[in-house]
Amino acid sequence: MNKTDLRTLLKLLITPMILMLLGLVLIFSPDSAAALLVRVLGWILVVIGIGFGVSAVAVPGNLVAKVLGAVAFILVGAWMIANPLILAAWVGRLAGLLLMIQGIQDLLYLRCRIGSALLPILTTVLGGVLVLLPMTTSRLVFVLIGIAVLVMGILMLLERLRGWKQFREPDDPNIIDAL
Repeated sequence: MNKTDLRTLLKLLITPMILMLLGLVLIFSPDSAAALLVRVLGWILVVIGIGFGVSAVAVPGNLVAKVLGAVAFILVGAWMIANPLILAAWVGRLAGLLLMIQGIQDLLYLRCRIGSALLPILTTVLGGVLVLLPMTTSRLVFVLIGIAVLVMGILMLLERLRGWKQFREPDDPNIIDAL
């Protein structure tokens, strides 16, 4: 295998390896993954806030609104950076509360059909689980996403290695290499 072939092979393997590594991190450390995600979003909000602040100074008009927007983005972003898991728990609780409300509404508007009550009951129960166990649910979601990303990385790796083998070893031994 020459140097060009090795470079091509490495380029083919980088994306699947990164996906598999990401999948493993999501599976074995879901809390760290959630905290990292919230921190990254926090930093994005801080940068947006700084942009608003620069815009308030550089572009005339609506100075108060731009400064208030800048301060709000920076404060929310800083809070997210400092408290990532608290935000993850509250997002889970809010989602659970919304699911419970939707399930109860569906049950109230149901027309006496027992078979059609199953989905609203499941929605209400799932919402209750989210409200009571938001971090456990968050971990479960990250683990499931990690499994999907890991499987996708493995399948991509196998597909690329199979394509690489077919490229390097043609089926017809009588083919003359023109290069």
